[in-house]
Amino acid sequence: MATVLESDQIRSVEQRIQKVYELPPMPDLGRRILELQLDPNAGALQLAAIVQLDPSLAAQVIRYASSSYYGYPRQITSIQEAIACVLGYDMVLNLALGLCAGRSFRIPDKGPLGLTRFWEHAVCSAVLMQKLGAILPESMRPPSGLGYLCGLLHDFGILLLGHLFPPEFQLLNKMAKAHPGQSVSELEKRLLGMGQAKDMLALGHARIGAWLMQSWKMPEPLQIVLLEHHNADYRGDYDALVHLVQLSDFLYLSKDDLPEASSLPASSLDLLQLLPERVLETAEQVFVAKDEIAAMSGLLARSA
Repeated sequence: MATVLESDQIRSVEQRIQKVYELPPMPDLGRRILELQLDPNAGALQLAAIVQLDPSLAAQVIRYASSSYYGYPRQITSIQEAIACVLGYDMVLNLALGLCAGRSFRIPDKGPLGLTRFWEHAVCSAVLMQKLGAILPESMRPPSGLGYLCGLLHDFGILLLGHLFPPEFQLLNKMAKAHPGQSVSELEKRLLGMGQAKDMLALGHARIGAWLMQSWKMPEPLQIVLLEHHNADYRGDYDALVHLVQLSDFLYLSKDDLPEASSLPASSLDLLQLLPERVLETAEQVFVAKDEIAAMSGLLARSA
């Protein structure tokens, strides 16, 4: 029976995959946004100038900032206004980076892992990360934009699997539809040893997502979040971000009927120093706007 690879085999598997398959590159606009992220002197004017180079990206950022979810009372007519009056520099930078990154993949738009459902989960997770992060004790609170980006991209390994291995992705998608209560990582284990994607499946979508983020030279916290977001035992420099993703994923599965406070993952609540009642109150505020979030998700799916 096939088993998940041991750590000393992982690098050899990565090298074998690299010899046969080419990882999708980060789009040029995404690279420019990454460079801006590293520039301590950059500000809203420089970010707006880059985003405006792509009319589609600019329109999506303005539409996002104009959504009723943010409640801005006037019509937004420019990227500068979206930054200054609604979302802020950090948020727009990370939103634009996530939008650019999503353009690197081509996967079907059907089933629970299809593009529309993928982005619905991604956007909802990002908003939950942002809102839950804001109620953490101040010493643990991650930057809002970084939390949003981690929520938005945490399952990008699934997109990479679908991009490189369409037949195996189609089978995984069917299994996800047949077993809605199981996580993708659990379903991946059922497919170990099957098809050309067996090495990729053995690594798991968390590790291959982290590998992609490393290849793209994305921020280290993001790499760690993608790698560890199914590891309930993770403790390290970015444990607040990792456990916020895990808590957001748990809540997303119950978005139509929130669970009892006693059923929330106690280990994440303890580490994050959050009261379950406060978590559920915050989740309810997010899920009330789920139709708006779904509309934003549809924009992302159509732009990919």
